[in-house]
Amino acid sequence: MLYSPDFQIGVIMGSIALLNGRLITPFHEEEGREIIIEGSKISQMGRLDSLSIPAGCEKIDLKGKYVMPGFIDLHIHGAGGYDFENPDFTQREKMRQTLFRHGVTGILSTLTPKPKKEMIQEVRKYAEFLSKNRVDSLVMGIHCEGPFLNKEMHGAINPDFIWDVNMDDWDSLFEASRGYIKLMTIAPELPGAMDIIRKAASEDVVLSVGHSEAEFETIVEGIDNGISQVTHIYNAMPLTHHRSPGVLGAAYLYDELKVQLIADGVHVHPVTMRFLMKIKGAGGIILVSDAMLAAGQPDGDYGFAGRKINVKDGIAYTSDGSLAGSCLTLDNAVKNMVTMCDVPLTQASRMSSLNAARVLRLDNKKGILAVGKDADIAIMNSDLEVEATIFGGQIVYRKE
Repeated sequence: MLYSPDFQIGVIMGSIALLNGRLITPFHEEEGREIIIEGSKISQMGRLDSLSIPAGCEKIDLKGKYVMPGFIDLHIHGAGGYDFENPDFTQREKMRQTLFRHGVTGILSTLTPKPKKEMIQEVRKYAEFLSKNRVDSLVMGIHCEGPFLNKEMHGAINPDFIWDVNMDDWDSLFEASRGYIKLMTIAPELPGAMDIIRKAASEDVVLSVGHSEAEFETIVEGIDNGISQVTHIYNAMPLTHHRSPGVLGAAYLYDELKVQLIADGVHVHPVTMRFLMKIKGAGGIILVSDAMLAAGQPDGDYGFAGRKINVKDGIAYTSDGSLAGSCLTLDNAVKNMVTMCDVPLTQASRMSSLNAARVLRLDNKKGILAVGKDADIAIMNSDLEVEATIFGGQIVYRKE
């Protein structure tokens, strides 16, 4: 049995010993290693004979299961029936439990464009909530997917809600966020967008090019001014051409750009995923879900970004047949990278946790199994299914 029968989810334990696990650090895979958790931190790691297990410690025999850093999702719109677009914080527990069930221990709430007054109010509401609930760090901040996007590349986003570029509007949005906007997707080719990119970068916002048809030279200029990421690569951007390399050409060539990958095998074909691994490597890819509220829910009709969405066979579509976000979770993204692309689990772990932690400048705390790091951990079986999730030193999910 993986857990003691009297354990209660959410109850703070004095200490936990994870014994006989296969640790994905994520740079190495180490068998027969143990982790001691005290409070919210990893306090000891190594072989059993080198550790000092605290008195009264809860001992858990993992029987060789994988132990890896909890997953961090920088691009997620909702899950478990909960939609960040229509925040009702009283209903967020179902979303939390859905994410914990899939090993996710950190996210950026991703918001799509809305009319100005409405979006500013929405961002302000999130900022107020986050400032009052810092102890609950599952939500690490806000990712604004927009509002300054190219209407020709709107994808599933309602083009009527995309804003014209205006510095005063950006200042109002960022002020409302109290600094909780950590990532913004923007189309750098729009007139005036480079000024906003420069200003936002100086305010410690990570800039990502997306929903864009920018020329290669514009992306290079954007890199100099603060762009460091590409939003859901291959989606909502033109295909590259040998005489017009565009966004994709810049993503391939410049190591400064990390790329978000929706690794469901649908948004990007597995062969293309393998190609991207050859080009960018494990250090250049960030696995994201782009999940909407239907993640963890049955097929059916839903709403997303002000549009009607139908989910069939776990894939979300707009009425015109375009992909609309996803129902992917990061544990399945990890599994897909391993099974579809022959990626070592250590590299898949980096792409699902450490790289995102580095983007958020949190890699001194998260994304690595080591003494002193946060005890945010996903435990997976040999089929790469999540069996348990530890968040802040507490077991918040266990597979029955």
